Amino acid sequence: MSAEDFRTIVREEVALATKHLEPRKELPHFLTRQEMMEVLRISDSKSFELLGRPDFPVCREFGVKIYTDKLFQWIDRHTTWVEENTKYYRSTS
Repeated sequence: MSAEDFRTIVREEVALATKHLEPRKELPHFLTRQEMMEVLRISDSKSFELLGRPDFPVCREFGVKIYTDKLFQWIDRHTTWVEENTKYYRSTS
């Protein structure tokens, strides 16, 4: 196997391993409240509830904007809490 063949295999494997990140790359760096609602598929009232939380990643310096990367980090942190503290993700069998 040549070095170029190896590089090709590595590129293909990295592309497969990071494919789930592609939709995030298509999002803008900052989301409006409406865009956040569409991404998360939440209602108006739920968006206001989230924006009122002190730990939610919102920037109000230039209007209500949600930093996209911080939003997904926030979701990851809170998903762990949900998994550990509720029966939501547990099997019903």
